[in-house]
Amino acid sequence: MSRAAAVTLVVILMMAPPLLTANSFLLHLGITMLLWTLLGASWNLLGGFAGQVSFGHATFFGVGAYATMLLYLRLGLAPWYGLALGGLAAVLVSLPIGLICFRLRGPYFSLSTLAVAEIVRLVALNWEALTNGPVGLLITGLPSVALGGRVVNWESKLPFYFVIATLAALAMAATWQLSRARLGAYLVAIREDEDAAEAIGIDTVRAKVLTLALSAFFTGLGGGFYGFYYRYVDPDAVFPIALSVEMVFIAVVGGLSTVVGPVIGAVFLTSIGELFRERFQVGHLIFYGLFMMLAIRYLPEGIWGSVRRALAGRLRTEPWRS
Repeated sequence: MSRAAAVTLVVILMMAPPLLTANSFLLHLGITMLLWTLLGASWNLLGGFAGQVSFGHATFFGVGAYATMLLYLRLGLAPWYGLALGGLAAVLVSLPIGLICFRLRGPYFSLSTLAVAEIVRLVALNWEALTNGPVGLLITGLPSVALGGRVVNWESKLPFYFVIATLAALAMAATWQLSRARLGAYLVAIREDEDAAEAIGIDTVRAKVLTLALSAFFTGLGGGFYGFYYRYVDPDAVFPIALSVEMVFIAVVGGLSTVVGPVIGAVFLTSIGELFRERFQVGHLIFYGLFMMLAIRYLPEGIWGSVRRALAGRLRTEPWRS
């Protein structure tokens, strides 16, 4: 199966559930999977292509969430318009972070992003005049909107599903475009050997900052959707370190620097998490963590990367089928 065919099939499957079921829980599960797909794909732009392991992407998620909520509560701007501005707010925050942190490499870069995320969380927790501190921000109702002569009811999960499916598809499209662009080639060179990349004239800091901005934009969109969907945010909900780590797991388990990988990682890890949570009320995270350890140990290229390698090997041994 070609990459284009695989991506097309995945997009069709992403859009299919609302046409097959109206069950509220199943739609919520699908929304959760697509949100994690968006976040995993966002992190994959930086961590997969450039090899820059960030543990601070919760910063951009939280900034997007708060920006979307504040634009609605303070200025009356509807959240579906505030989503894009929340993504842009995350981009603005990412620029100084990138210019400072990308002067570091390896574990020092990862630790610096972790420190930045914690600093931003503390700022949000204590800047009560803006963020309402630990109390958080709450949307009590969403105004209806007319689309195609029909009024969209935001009390239903159906419109939320199509919004997050569209955002996830856009993140996958950005991944596809990056893999074919010159910037993508620069990032792969940086991932393999940053000193060699600099030696051949690549501005590594500029390439990484641009990619961080793109990654932050989609992560900010995810944060805005989170606030839009749950209608409530507080610092502990949108700035936790666990959120950043989960993004890493989604991309790694699914397959780094692939278009389809984050979808597969999100489906597997969300399904496994829900299954263990239902079966084991206490200690379900132990089994969840064990599954991730096994996946990383025995599938170092991720699930989709391993599938692609197996299919490629089969075609080489059976050329008459290619």
